[in-house]
Amino acid sequence: MKRLRTMLLALVVLLLSLGLLLWFLPARWVQSSLEARLHGLRLDELGGTLWNGHAGRLLTADGRDLGTLEWHLSHAALWGDTRFSVAVDGPRLSFHGDMHQLDAQRVEWNQLHLQGDIDSLGNHAMVWGSMLRGQVNIDIAHVLLQGRWPLELDGKARWSEAAVGTSKGVLALGEIQLQAQGQEGVIQGQLRDGGSGPLQLDGQLGLSPLGWRYSVNAKPRGGNPALQTWLQGLGRADADGSVHIKGSGGLVKAAGDKGKP
Repeated sequence: MKRLRTMLLALVVLLLSLGLLLWFLPARWVQSSLEARLHGLRLDELGGTLWNGHAGRLLTADGRDLGTLEWHLSHAALWGDTRFSVAVDGPRLSFHGDMHQLDAQRVEWNQLHLQGDIDSLGNHAMVWGSMLRGQVNIDIAHVLLQGRWPLELDGKARWSEAAVGTSKGVLALGEIQLQAQGQEGVIQGQLRDGGSGPLQLDGQLGLSPLGWRYSVNAKPRGGNPALQTWLQGLGRADADGSVHIKGSGGLVKAAGDKGKP
């Protein structure tokens, strides 16, 4: 009997030790597992625990320093309820948001905010053959993802000090705003300008698993021949100088093409 009590006591002590180790697990012990979930990003100067950790540097695959990283992971993840908060703070980029893993397929983000230099995106900031410049502010109150597709979305974005780099120089656009909402996997967006910049802009866009479509009316505000020439390279111009810019892809485009004479 005494031997059995000793064995039970040793088992309890072992389980408690393992529990304490897991509760206070150092973040650096699981660095490789953390980095495997970061899609090519790397962690440097790692500290804290798995549950409340930080990295002095968050690095891209090519070594660019995005800034510091802090995260908080709820201990409820131990019994399957994963709740996670993250914040990145860097000289050209800041990001924070709260994530809740609903099930194996669906992830919910709330109070997500991103601010930074748009040209820090590198080649991803290239649109219509022109390099985008300026500051981007994105605020998403709520987004529900299944895989990587948004089933629900409530967000807005502001592109301030907007400009495009062309072969003939930099063209200022002013401020461009986007409001986006989504339900059942269908996203609708409204584009407009800030009201006083070089570019007048009004447009709509739509995204769904079947394809995408956008339609934008743009016109220089005041005399701006360089901007007018650039716009005319993107779409059809009217006599009043307005340029209609349209595009579509996926099954949406296929259905539209099929209906043309």
